[in-house]
Amino acid sequence: MVKDSQNILSYNIVNQENKALNIIEKLALNEEFISKLYKCYADKFLVLNEFWDSLATEELTHASWIRNLGLMTKNKVIFIDDLRFNKTAIQSYMNYIDREIVRINEQDIPLTEALSITFYIEDSLIESRFFEVFETDSVALKNTLAKLSEATKAHRKKAKQTLEKYKKKQ
Repeated sequence: MVKDSQNILSYNIVNQENKALNIIEKLALNEEFISKLYKCYADKFLVLNEFWDSLATEELTHASWIRNLGLMTKNKVIFIDDLRFNKTAIQSYMNYIDREIVRINEQDIPLTEALSITFYIEDSLIESRFFEVFETDSVALKNTLAKLSEATKAHRKKAKQTLEKYKKKQ
């Protein structure tokens, strides 16, 4: 009986680790999709090339931070809030980003619309508490998640300021 309960516990831990790694990979891929969109904006709107290039580069950094979470979860107690993470929702979000990439490559959209989309992306990540799917006692994990949240807030602020500046020019 003890052996069976140990097997169940071992299975649950492995299952939880696999689930965490899958979620981590989805979150990292999402950051990479956002980076691709920002790179398209940088190529399309040369007047703000540096703005979007810097955001694109930072999104790739965020993806790296997220993947490093996977390494940090090894042998750590980490809980996934299944109610906070919805695979369908993140896939829908990634599909939205992908459609925007296709659209920017096929159509001319106004600069302020691209800036509005950029603000929307960053704001929605914060408002949906995107990086709050994990609960842990690990200080390193908590620090990385806090760093991701702060970096996203900085992106939102930067996008909002740039959007407001260009709206005034219209």
